[in-house]
Amino acid sequence: MLTLRNEQTNGQKPGSGPGGGALDRRLWWEVAAIAAATIALQLGVLLLPGAFGVAPRAAMLAALMASGVWVALAAPILAAGACGTLAAILRGGIVADATAVLLVVLWLTRPEATFFAAVEMCCIYASVALCGVAAGRVASTPAGRYAAAVVVTVVLLAVQASPFWLPGVCQFVAQGHKTTVAGIGLRANPVYGIFSAMAGDSGFVWHFDAPLMYRITQMGEDIPVPVVRWYHPVASYLCAAGILAATHLVRRRRIEPRGT
Repeated sequence: MLTLRNEQTNGQKPGSGPGGGALDRRLWWEVAAIAAATIALQLGVLLLPGAFGVAPRAAMLAALMASGVWVALAAPILAAGACGTLAAILRGGIVADATAVLLVVLWLTRPEATFFAAVEMCCIYASVALCGVAAGRVASTPAGRYAAAVVVTVVLLAVQASPFWLPGVCQFVAQGHKTTVAGIGLRANPVYGIFSAMAGDSGFVWHFDAPLMYRITQMGEDIPVPVVRWYHPVASYLCAAGILAATHLVRRRRIEPRGT
């Protein structure tokens, strides 16, 4: 694939020179393939467990968690490998856009996933993907972009697993501050926000209705937790994306004058 640097060296806009049409077609094929893989993965996690006797609610929770992991893994790496900013947004953002198919299926089949809950969950996935895309473009070299993508992927996955490691952290915090510390970690957790979106509209309390997943953690039981709204993780990741994007723009402005 042609790089954006080579296109700029030739004095042409991306996709405007010889072979630009082929490059555009390849990009759209890549986006379509990523969307198809995302839909197949998420619907597979939702539907296949039923053949082994897994309860529909447990399959739904597993599919939503798997979708969060997939967005955190795929969006930064796909954006880092893109040849330009627009390609990065398309490649990284499609993993969140394609998740809308899973959310529509849940809206049509599960009473916990109301229409507004599906929209709220879509916003959460989109904000995480946007943060991943911004991280995947923050460096100036391909190696730097991939390194940044790996770092942000590890951070995103660690945050999603916060109900499991936060109790250990809270053991070193004074009793009066445990809820505050837990709230900081959980409000940035996209998975926690996704399940809270369903709880707000349907009365579905996932802490207790999903004992196989979260009875192994003290969050919500031995350690009281604050209310988490769907817009808490959205705001967290949009702010992070804005900071990363601003860093990228400042770095480019410092580099461009020296290259002219």
